[in-house]
Amino acid sequence: MRTTAFVFLLTLLCACQLKPPAEALLDDYLTRLSRVLDVDRPAVAASLPPRMPPTRALQITIEPLSIDLLDFWGFRKCGLAEVLGERNSVLGRVMVPSQHLHMDGRILEGLQQCRSTLEDETLLALTEELIDAKQAQWPLLYWNATAAAPELRAFWSPSSEPLVPGQEASYQAAETALGFLADLPHRLSENRWPERENLEAHYQALEQFELGGRLLQSLELGHHYIAAGNRMLEQAARRQTLCPAGLQKKELEYARNVMVKVFVGEVQPWLAAVNRRSQSLQAQYDTLMDQQAPDLREKLQPFETEIVALQAQFEKTLRQHVEHWQQLFDTCGSKARP
Repeated sequence: MRTTAFVFLLTLLCACQLKPPAEALLDDYLTRLSRVLDVDRPAVAASLPPRMPPTRALQITIEPLSIDLLDFWGFRKCGLAEVLGERNSVLGRVMVPSQHLHMDGRILEGLQQCRSTLEDETLLALTEELIDAKQAQWPLLYWNATAAAPELRAFWSPSSEPLVPGQEASYQAAETALGFLADLPHRLSENRWPERENLEAHYQALEQFELGGRLLQSLELGHHYIAAGNRMLEQAARRQTLCPAGLQKKELEYARNVMVKVFVGEVQPWLAAVNRRSQSLQAQYDTLMDQQAPDLREKLQPFETEIVALQAQFEKTLRQHVEHWQQLFDTCGSKARP
């Protein structure tokens, strides 16, 4: 008996999976629209958000630089031997891209220090060679650890949920982290390379909050639901369901209440927050991509183009929604205002 009751309860729970809060908000809006407009709810379209190319198509293999043991020993004089040893150890060779980037940033800073303090001409010549070699590798290292990094893939995760209404500002740490990565080349040139703990905290924020993926899901969700609402408003205006033969029905005021209390009061603030956050994030991401080598950036150009197109589609759908509300009231000789 207990087993049967448990199975029934489990089945009931599985059948009642809650929608994400943003989708529940939009779904309720369409339900109210259908009721006051006396039109059927159309099916809400669904599509997958943009996805990054697979890892194998983005990550670049970088050959490690080797250094003679005696030369390595000589770098003790300027404090670089310890960093070089850590980078060339077994653990150093299997670091993730973000750790490689941090270590090589430290090496480049250390080489600049060696250049100004060493007196041995052989070591100075080697220092210059290593600086040139590391600087030549920098675009590849930076690409692997930023645009193509595992943390950026998690940041753009398509499996994340849309932003929760009322919590749109809770993800600032992730956007700040994106800006921090974009600023790394300037930090290196100005000898302001971050400590490992500081850099890792920003990578953790990117991976933890999945802000990019959440925004892509929000843009897709908002576009499809509001597009469905546009079709409903257009149909009601065309059929004049709220003012047949020019006579306004009381349902016109019910529709006004839905527009003011539900759309303007609940739905529009979420849509506007998504739009603002998405535009701000896009600017930060563009800055990060502007730091990449042009030939490498081409690998992500289709992904960037899809994001820009989705943002434009979302904004266009919102503008049309406001126009459809206006058209509905114009058709009935009224105004779309409280």
